[in-house]
Amino acid sequence: MDIHSLTYFKKVAELQHITRASEELHVAQPSLSRTVSRLEKELGVQLFERSGKNIILNSYGEILLNHTNRILQELKDIEQEIGDAAGERSRTVTLSLYAASKLLPELVMAFKHEYPSIRLQIIQEDLTKNQPDGCDLTLFSSMQPCTQDHSASLIEEEILLALPESNPLSKRENLNLSEVAGEEFICLQQGKSLRTITDTFCKIAGFEPSVVLESDSPETVRELIRAGIGISFIPSITWQGMDTENIVLVPISFPQCRRYINLSWRAQGYLSPAAILFRDFVQDYFKTFQHSQADSPTS
Repeated sequence: MDIHSLTYFKKVAELQHITRASEELHVAQPSLSRTVSRLEKELGVQLFERSGKNIILNSYGEILLNHTNRILQELKDIEQEIGDAAGERSRTVTLSLYAASKLLPELVMAFKHEYPSIRLQIIQEDLTKNQPDGCDLTLFSSMQPCTQDHSASLIEEEILLALPESNPLSKRENLNLSEVAGEEFICLQQGKSLRTITDTFCKIAGFEPSVVLESDSPETVRELIRAGIGISFIPSITWQGMDTENIVLVPISFPQCRRYINLSWRAQGYLSPAAILFRDFVQDYFKTFQHSQADSPTS
């Protein structure tokens, strides 16, 4: 059993498909199959249940995968910690981004102004892939504040309904969410964190939204609302600055539609000094940002 074999096993275990794993690893399929077979022979157990071309990781395979993940992460940590100890000035911090992307440019500019030698790698949320392995920090949203270790809630924000001025409901001071059950919605793609949250609020209100169009662009959403194509949900803080001419933002009276923007960091393994600097900077940045919102006369 060696690192080479464990790396191959990890990819097969993650994809549970020999052909796709061999393509991603750029190795011949027979060679990859032999590597898995040698591991099974060495351990004396089968690691996968096989059914034709399909393979499913079994309980023995899950045990090996858990240890493999720790071993490979330890190797990464060794390289990173030795690099830090050797006094490398330029470090890379990886951030997985699932929320608050409109606030990111100013945050990054402020951080780079103070720490120009630290390189930031931003990994945008991707619906087609699992969360990237080994990210130092993750920015995400949730319906409840974060209470787990290695995480912190940064801000709480209200979610509003955005309606075209031509919609009669736009004249209301507030709306019960059930009152828009018959409206057509412009939403983010399914799987996006904000979409998951707003779908849940609609379910609480007793309906499933009729989605006429999906878009990830706030600017596109704005223009479609303005054109009267549909209505949408708008976070009150993190989507601030969006031009709302001919659009009315209406508070939701029930259910209480709010979300939390959270930061989490690697729970296991080594977190570099650069990542710790960025983690603390993000928390301080959002704390200052929220105070500025509270002090604003328009908030």
